[in-house]
Amino acid sequence: MTERPYTDTDLRAEAARQHATLTEDPDFMGVGEQMEAAWVPSVETTEDGSGRTWKQLLVVEDETGDDEDYAAYDEAQRKIHALIRGAADVSEWAVNLGADGLEPSTEHEITLNAGRPIARIHFAFEPSMPEEMRTDLVEGIGDAINEAGADREDDAEGEPADSDSDVFDLISEIASRLRDATDSGEYHAVGLIYDLAMSRTTVAEARAELADIEFGHV
Repeated sequence: MTERPYTDTDLRAEAARQHATLTEDPDFMGVGEQMEAAWVPSVETTEDGSGRTWKQLLVVEDETGDDEDYAAYDEAQRKIHALIRGAADVSEWAVNLGADGLEPSTEHEITLNAGRPIARIHFAFEPSMPEEMRTDLVEGIGDAINEAGADREDDAEGEPADSDSDVFDLISEIASRLRDATDSGEYHAVGLIYDLAMSRTTVAEARAELADIEFGHV
């Protein structure tokens, strides 16, 4: 049999399903056991001797001095267990990012607040993408979001300026094509997104330039 009776999408879907089940019902005792020797990030530096594991930080002698008091440790354990159980299911994203060779960034994100977080954009990049280009992409999208809804003045000739919906429609189209790009076309597209977000080009000019970009697809 030369052809597989399933698709790559099927493989990713099953991987995402199994990935999600790993955190559906985390073992409470297992959470506590893993905490014991794990460093607490905020006091992880050990150069001055202040580094502490969860057990070192929270477990103290009881009032009699003959036993250990785990009350604070147990409280932290319950909170960590609840966070794991309440974690958002991003298994499909995680599997697709790994399959596409993209690395999620812990340094780039955009959060929209209205008294509380109402939306958040996380970024993942091709490992060889330069840091400056990553920053330009994130800042460009952030600037576009900040400017959304702002009044736009007509240009000197009295022609109506590009609408926000036109701009975001084009950004969506570029991002969709960029997702599967594997060659230098993606870097050209990143610059195009930035120029569009910074109003350095018009929708018409950007569409014409986009049409000339050659993307390599997986």
